[in-house]
Amino acid sequence: MPTTQPTISFQELRNHTEKWIWKDPKTGLTVTGYNPPENAKKKQQKPYFVKYVTGRGVLEQGEVITLKVDLRRHQRKVKFVASGECRWIRDYLIIEVDGMRIVTH
Repeated sequence: MPTTQPTISFQELRNHTEKWIWKDPKTGLTVTGYNPPENAKKKQQKPYFVKYVTGRGVLEQGEVITLKVDLRRHQRKVKFVASGECRWIRDYLIIEVDGMRIVTH
């Protein structure tokens, strides 16, 4: 029997890649979510692993954070954590995010 891999669609891609991590001022616990409060301490975007194909057909991968999203063009500007390099990635060329395959329909 073939095994099925968990997949996420393009609608869920944006929610998965735009999470934040912050320290809750009331409890002191580290929280992961989408809208950090203004008085939260140590706010930062949660990095994620992405594997994608460039416009020239080269397979690349790395740990990134999302800086900006262009919904009209289906692109996102990401910053690589290790090198600090910024690039635009096309959503329809993303193959895998944090080990989960992307549905291309």
